Amino acid sequence: MDSALAACGEPAVILQGVEVTMTHPVRRWLFLSLLILAGAGLLAGCSSRPSQAVEKTIERTVVVTVPVVETRVVVETRSVPQTVVVTATPTPTPAYVSRINVPPDTLTYPIASEPSALTPQGAIDDTSALIAQQLYEGLFNLRADGSTIPAGAIGFKASDDGKVYTVTLRAEAKWSDGKPVTAQHFVDGICRALEPATGNSYYYLLTDIARITGAKAFASGNTADCKKVGVKAVDDRTLQFSLEQPASFFPKLLSMQIFFPTRVDITRTVTGGLVNNGPYTLAESVPGERLALRANPAYWNAGQVGPKRIEFKVVPELADQFAQYKQGDLMVAEFPSENTAQVSSDPNFAKELRVLVRPGVSYLGLNTQVGPTKNVALRKAIASAIDRKKLVEEVLKQRWHVPAQSVVPPDIPGSQAKDPSIGFPYDPEAAKKFLAEAGYGPDKPVPPVDLWINREGNNESLFRAVADMLEKAGIPVRLNTSKWPVYRGALEACGGKLKRADAAQASAECDYGLYRMGWVMDYADPSALLDIVFSPKSAFQYTGWQSKKYEELLAQALAEKNEAKRLELYKAAEKVLLNEEVAIVPLQYYDRTLLVKDGVTLDYPLFGAPNLQYWKRGN
Repeated sequence: MDSALAACGEPAVILQGVEVTMTHPVRRWLFLSLLILAGAGLLAGCSSRPSQAVEKTIERTVVVTVPVVETRVVVETRSVPQTVVVTATPTPTPAYVSRINVPPDTLTYPIASEPSALTPQGAIDDTSALIAQQLYEGLFNLRADGSTIPAGAIGFKASDDGKVYTVTLRAEAKWSDGKPVTAQHFVDGICRALEPATGNSYYYLLTDIARITGAKAFASGNTADCKKVGVKAVDDRTLQFSLEQPASFFPKLLSMQIFFPTRVDITRTVTGGLVNNGPYTLAESVPGERLALRANPAYWNAGQVGPKRIEFKVVPELADQFAQYKQGDLMVAEFPSENTAQVSSDPNFAKELRVLVRPGVSYLGLNTQVGPTKNVALRKAIASAIDRKKLVEEVLKQRWHVPAQSVVPPDIPGSQAKDPSIGFPYDPEAAKKFLAEAGYGPDKPVPPVDLWINREGNNESLFRAVADMLEKAGIPVRLNTSKWPVYRGALEACGGKLKRADAAQASAECDYGLYRMGWVMDYADPSALLDIVFSPKSAFQYTGWQSKKYEELLAQALAEKNEAKRLELYKAAEKVLLNEEVAIVPLQYYDRTLLVKDGVTLDYPLFGAPNLQYWKRGN
């Protein structure tokens, strides 16, 4: 929802540390390492029948070379007495033996923290988004093979002018209390997500990206009547969206949680259990320990649900996650970078290692309003002083990660990942020149720059290495660490002050020069990063930067009907962000690096949280 700035998005929150993805422009902070999650939809094609378009998910196959030890047996025979001497160099027994201490109908899955909410409209972090994905069902679901399949909806069609989308809902869908799911429930869900009191940052997706008619006025509080928003129930089975302007990417959004339904007539049953329409219902909650779900018998596709019980175990630390996985108590896990050699060299671990594409990027944000980083030449020096390849290969020691010099990842339309002119490569000599351009030298050293990070996952080791690189370039760094909730709160408070140019408060409270963050994309379009996360208007960036040129390019791209021209506009905007203004410095593209027990068939979509109903367990 993370995220997930990844934790969604969550915002879901790194390089292999924690990013909280907070879904939307909002919660895609990504707890990348601790939460195995992400963000939402990709739906292709416009048709009166259910979309049949398929986009293939790219899975990187990790080839792990395991040393082979030759075994030789030498037999020597002597006459009297007869003695047999055996000399051998045995193949070592793997230290890890895979086991599962879980009933056959159960899936155990780690989460970094307790969910902040159990409804999709209230999900503001990756954990909440992951669990909401199992409890509720939206219009369409994403699968690991890249396809988008009907869920609460069975199809959609677009008007000739591209401004009206009509969605046909599934007749047999029911809530867990047996009542039918209707189009009005989807309208109510969207209205609740747009209400300012809800605090769902994904509202931006509907107001400024998709530009649903009247959505911005309602979300800003200028009108209190959601009936003026361009989403309506034509009848119980027909949902209609009206847009201010054509948006060819709109179908890509329809699997996202911001389109999930809600019941305004009831939020909980008398026994305290949620009323929901997804494949699972809440079975048990033990604060700080676990949260369990059981298959929902009222779900329209209940017979095809894979695991009948899901146990989410609260395991904040990667080392503990890894230990519980080895013991057989977790069936999915990530692992600390210091265990990479162990995982890679042990054939049983290597067999369970999965590296999947997860479109997103981790990055450093630079404070453009307060302190020495106000100077754009210093920001260019910082960008040139960071050796991203070294961070991946020597600090994380996970060579399958891909260093990033651009924002939009490979395999996404409009990506400039292979263009050497985007951003700033590692170049110590260029860093020195930029420092001189900024006015610094032997007689005027750079004042200390504060780097704020959250301390979960591998963040401390990773960003100590970043600090060392900057120190070597002549840029002293002070590392400031805090836990994710404190970190996120401080950045959110500072984001508003910097945008308002509230210099007095910002100087006193927002004195960071750099901060770490990451974002997992919600759908396959540059707007999922360049608009939602890095626009000066975004709720998810805390640099304080302003750029009329950038905003004009974004506006032109959103209105452009020609796809090739639209992507060129986004490329130009990305160069403003990275080359001209240097508001952020990309570090690494995200992937999902997981250990998954042998016999477990996982189904991870490119975007959003996984639908665990599609997972299977073998023998």
